[in-house]
Amino acid sequence: MISKWTSHLQTDKEKEDFQKEVYSAKRVLERLSQMVVEMDEEADRIETNPKFYELPNWDYRQANNNGYRRCLSILRKITNLDQGNN
Repeated sequence: MISKWTSHLQTDKEKEDFQKEVYSAKRVLERLSQMVVEMDEEADRIETNPKFYELPNWDYRQANNNGYRRCLSILRKITNLDQGNN
């Protein structure tokens, strides 16, 4: 679990209790992570379709997709509880 999960808490007790709550929701977080992967795969299918580049202002759409995929990457990172503190 990354330390960002507990950075808003003051005491070690609060952090420990909150970590237990997060770990108890691991199954839900794993499903969320799977959904994020599916969303990223869908974005990849859209991006790799040659018709995407025939659209006007495709470069702005590409920039938007890059930001969207960056957000998905961040979500994937924070929902992975099996990593060390970063």
